[in-house]
Amino acid sequence: LQSKTLAQVNMRPSDSPFWKGLMRIKDLLFHRTKFIVGNGMSTRFWEDTWLGKTPLAIQYPSLYNIVQRKEDYVGTILQSVPLNIQFRRSLVGERWN
Repeated sequence: LQSKTLAQVNMRPSDSPFWKGLMRIKDLLFHRTKFIVGNGMSTRFWEDTWLGKTPLAIQYPSLYNIVQRKEDYVGTILQSVPLNIQFRRSLVGERWN
C-alpha cells in the first residue's frame, strides 16, 4: 500500500489472486463497516460510513454526482467554515434544499 489507504488502491494485472479478490469486494466491505473519524485524515468524506448508517454518497447521491473531489477526506472538508466542498454546479433553489 505504501502511503495509500486501502480505499485509494486499485487492482493491477500483476496482483495476486487473493489481492484481486479483495479489490473486487472492497466497496462492499466499506459499505458494511463504520469508521471512527479521529483527525479525519484517513476517512473518506463521501465513500466511508462515518455519519449515519451508510456512506454520504448513498445518502445524498445527487450531491455526490456533482461534487468535484469525491476522494476528499473528512479532515480536509471539515477544516474550514464554510465546509471545503466544491461542486461542479451552484447549489441554488431546490438544489440547495
